[in-house]
Amino acid sequence: MSIFRPYASMNRQRPDLPEGAPVKNGFFRFWELYFRKFWRFITFNIFYFLITLPMLAYVFYTINGYFADRPEITGGEIVLAGIGFLVSMFDFVPQWLYVPLLVLSALLYGPATMGLTYVFRNFSREEHAWTSDFFSRALSNFRQGLFFGLADITVVCLLVSGMFGNKALAGGSFGYGLSAVLSALCVLALIVWLFMRHYTYMTAVTVNLSVFAILKNSWLFVVLGFGRNVLSGLVTLAAAVLCFLLAPLITVIALPLFYYSFTWFCTVFACYPVIKKYIIVPALEAEKAKAEAPERRDEGSN
Repeated sequence: MSIFRPYASMNRQRPDLPEGAPVKNGFFRFWELYFRKFWRFITFNIFYFLITLPMLAYVFYTINGYFADRPEITGGEIVLAGIGFLVSMFDFVPQWLYVPLLVLSALLYGPATMGLTYVFRNFSREEHAWTSDFFSRALSNFRQGLFFGLADITVVCLLVSGMFGNKALAGGSFGYGLSAVLSALCVLALIVWLFMRHYTYMTAVTVNLSVFAILKNSWLFVVLGFGRNVLSGLVTLAAAVLCFLLAPLITVIALPLFYYSFTWFCTVFACYPVIKKYIIVPALEAEKAKAEAPERRDEGSN
């Protein structure tokens, strides 16, 4: 079965689609939607970039601080120089604002992701979304967005620290082996969490569920949508390599304008059909059956 097949049935149900018209392949449909909304994607990317820039600056300085003690690895060069150029704008910001801006960025990260997810989900379903929906949806889902955003930051930081921070265990063959096992477990847990976040935000903006139910469903979707998770993960990884590792100039252009919107729209486009198949369609069928039940009882009484 094609990984984009669920969109085919959706296209066939469109009333404006001519009878017998060929159904577009999901790959070509993705690019058609992307270029149709191209300037909107750039706009949302700029919003998201500005909101997350203080956290990006913190990550940049942390990475370079980590490698500063290991010049034999980087040759003393700045790691991710393109990001360094972008965050250099903080040279014009008073130092006393650094921590408040970082805290504000961390608090707004989750709600902003909620707004971005809602807009991109509508785009993937070929439904309209206003630019203002980015902000209104971030506000209406603020509490859940705040929780998932802080959970994202906390879990990723803990797992990355676990990957690189257990070297103190390395002493003898047993210590090295234990360190390698712990690092591998952290890598596996990080992959699972990154796959789960494909669905936490989409579920939150699509149906009204508790945080616990969203996390439970997201864990199940890691398995049920494994192929789609791998696909979106590989595309995100390839985009990250192109954006951050090829040349600083590419980073300076792509990160503020394209990277966030492209990778997250790809994730939403690829993974939303899992939510549709296992949550939305069953809910609609149950609602339809519930609506038809009184009619059947009336017919039986007659």
